[in-house]
Order: sequence, then C-alpha cells, then structure tokens
Amino acid sequence: MDAGLQKRVSLGALLFAVFAVCIAILATVLLANDSKHLNSLLTHFNLAPVTRSAEAPPKTKPAKRQKSATRKVYLPPHLLKFEQKGDRASFARDFVLSGKDLCDRFTATGFSNPQGWHAGPVNIRNFECMADLVAGKAADPAERASLFLEIRGEASGEVRSIRMKAVAPETPDGATILAKLDEALSMIVGQTRFADLASMIEPARGMQPYQAQHFGISVSVKPEPTAPHRLNVILLASEQSPGVKLTRQFFDRDRWLRPAAASDRPALYPAVRRNRAL
Repeated sequence: MDAGLQKRVSLGALLFAVFAVCIAILATVLLANDSKHLNSLLTHFNLAPVTRSAEAPPKTKPAKRQKSATRKVYLPPHLLKFEQKGDRASFARDFVLSGKDLCDRFTATGFSNPQGWHAGPVNIRNFECMADLVAGKAADPAERASLFLEIRGEASGEVRSIRMKAVAPETPDGATILAKLDEALSMIVGQTRFADLASMIEPARGMQPYQAQHFGISVSVKPEPTAPHRLNVILLASEQSPGVKLTRQFFDRDRWLRPAAASDRPALYPAVRRNRAL
C-alpha cells in the first residue's frame, strides 16, 4: 500500500472515531434526566406533542377587612347622671295647651281681661294673663263675690302655672261664682286632656281642701283658714320628686344649643352669595 492511501485511511478512521465520540456525548446529554433535553429539542422543532401538566392556580388570600376608625362621641354630663347617682327618671308631663289660647277662652266666657297674654313687668321672658269676674255689687268690695284668674308661662305660650282665687260667700252671687269656678276647672281639664285632674272639681265645689301630685303637675285646693268662703286653686308644673326633676332636666331646652337667630348669623358678602348660587 502506498503512502497516500494509508494516509487517507488513517484520516478517515480518526474522523469516524471523533464522530462516534460526539454522538455518544450528544446521546448522553439528550437522554439524561429521563430524556428531558431530547423532549425539549423535539418540542422546539415541533416534532413531538407538547404535554404540560396543568398547574394549579395560585392561592389568593382573602382581603382583610379594614376596621373603620372609631369616632368618639361626647355627651353632656347630665345625660348620664342617672347612671352615676342611681336616680331613675319617671314619667312627667306639662300643660299641653297654649297660654294665649286659654286666656282668650276665659275672656270669651265673660272674664275681664284688659291686657291679654302679655310679658311680665319684671322679666320679659315670663308671660302672664290676669283676668277676673265679679258677680253682684256688695257694700264691701273685699267681700264681693268674684273669681280671679292668673296664668303664667313663657313667650312661646307654654303654661307653667294656673292660679284661681274664688270669693264665694253664702249668697246667690257666691253660688254664681262657684258655678263659674266649676265651669273654669272643667274647661281646664278639657283643654289639657288630663282626665285625672277632674278629681279636683268636687273638692273645689264643696270648698274643701285637696292636694295631689299628677305626674309632674301638682294640684292644690285650699280654703283660707280665716275666711273659709275664700278658695285658692293652684295647678303647677312641679319638680318635687327626684325622678320628675331628672326628666325635666333632660328635656330642658336651655341646656341645649339653640339655633342662631337670623340677626345673630354672620352676614354673607356678595362673593359668598355668588359662589352659593353657582
């Protein structure tokens, strides 16, 4: 064999050996890890179906509720007074009638009332109505049969007290005054719609003493000790019992902030009025 042919045979054998080594290395790499690389290569060239395991969606945590910020509420101390001292509020009532209307009704029944429902001379916040009724003409004006009426309250018409004084001697004029007193008390009971107040009519008719507390309204019928033919009848919105006093303090309008009157409100400048109009 000549030298050229031998050289070509040796080169071919070397190339084959190198090729075989490369094939072995490539096969080892592709078949490693359960043919993971081979499958990836086939998938890259679209030579094998893609099989992917379905991945579970990531778990989402429920959103936590945000607690709203607590707001502090400040109450006037007198609202919690019953819890501090152990007092219990009780049922209380006021005269549910207008002082002016009641005054006008007495005027319509024959009472002399020149001023009507007017502001008091000492305190203009207190209103009053004074009226009287005279029967007959006795020689002594002090012994003249008469019926005097006094209603006191506030400018709003709220009534705080009703006072009546009857002078009823044992004469026909005195009987007339007692009849007028009976009518006046019946009218008060009818206007207030408090039927339990009717228990004062019979003692007043007989000029007998009587006293009672009716859920915040006190009733007093008292003849004068030195002159039994003179009778005083007083109806008063009272606060004698602790429970009634606590209830009236709770609903006292003077303890709360009243809305500002129109004269007390700040003046609006023209620019502010225009902005509000827009």
